[in-house]
Amino acid sequence: MPVNLTACMDVNCRSMLFTLLQLSSYYADEEGWFFRSNADLQAQSRLSENLVRATISTLYRLGVIDVRVDAKSKNQSSNRFKVNETAMLKWEKYSIEDCIKNPDYAIITDQYRTTGWKPSYLDKSAKATSQSQQSLPEIEDNIDNAANEENTVNILSAGAHERTSTRPKEFHSPAMAEYKKEEDAIMERLQKVTSWLDFDKITRDVDKILINPPSEKAKECTYQRLQALTASKIPYFTKKYQSEPDNPIGMRFFKWLDDVWGKLHGDAT
Repeated sequence: MPVNLTACMDVNCRSMLFTLLQLSSYYADEEGWFFRSNADLQAQSRLSENLVRATISTLYRLGVIDVRVDAKSKNQSSNRFKVNETAMLKWEKYSIEDCIKNPDYAIITDQYRTTGWKPSYLDKSAKATSQSQQSLPEIEDNIDNAANEENTVNILSAGAHERTSTRPKEFHSPAMAEYKKEEDAIMERLQKVTSWLDFDKITRDVDKILINPPSEKAKECTYQRLQALTASKIPYFTKKYQSEPDNPIGMRFFKWLDDVWGKLHGDAT
């Protein structure tokens, strides 16, 4: 995590950046792009739908991420992302004390409740400005900042080497690409279902791809993604079936909630 940048952020932006960095470290393709739906990001960042859009908008406006929009989506949701590490590391030239205490450096989540607000990645005027030209706070030169700026160059070089050397060997293999494609398709189906019976059936497809994953790391990431998505759907099914006490599907859901999910997660729900 870029320490100084995250120190400037409010808790919502910090949560989203952390989520995107985690996803990018494993799921990004050779050009740095990776897919995640809004529902995925809600589950993994634990932010609301509106806060997901607002934090993505904030990070895009800063030039920290690039975004591609789902052309088929009615509300033009962002679903492909690329982390801009060079932009993130520019913040490392500031002192950590300034990042924490100076209000001029504060990165606040876009105010999505404002009338007429739209995400920066949908704003043509925002897109017209090159992200490399995004302005950063002006600071006076001092010894600490000069040292930080010099270190930034070293961090950039080290980071590029580290990304190359620590990724799994099978990361760009055809098998991994096919696995990710299949995983994305299953997760998208899970997000759209409105019946617990359908949700339960589709999770069996996850079990199938986990039988022979391209790596143990891939298996672990898929399992974590399924757990996060399931947790995000539980409130929906709970509300749906509480109003239908005699619905046999609802009875199965609540039995699963108590006997399976509750035991796995210590009745956290």
